[in-house]
Amino acid sequence: MTAVIADVLFVLGLLILTIGVYGVVRLPDTFTQSHAASKAGFLGVAFLLISASVEGDGGIIARAVLTITVLALTTPVAAHAVLRAARTRGEEMRSPGAVDES
Repeated sequence: MTAVIADVLFVLGLLILTIGVYGVVRLPDTFTQSHAASKAGFLGVAFLLISASVEGDGGIIARAVLTITVLALTTPVAAHAVLRAARTRGEEMRSPGAVDES
């Protein structure tokens, strides 16, 4: 039963990562592309790590939890730094209905 749960979580992680790649390719500007990449990247990797730790021992679970925690803390900071650099460089929002409040 745990193997089925691990497989479902693994496929879900791959699906989320695939949707993130599709978002990066299809979305119109840097700001929305970064949103898709950061959200899907974190969630996809988190599901992959959880699937790896379903049948794992304590060491694997501890590493997975540590990695997910580090990703949860660093992914938004990295996305903010990239988008701030894009804003400083003069990138414009090209999304329909986008409002620049800065």
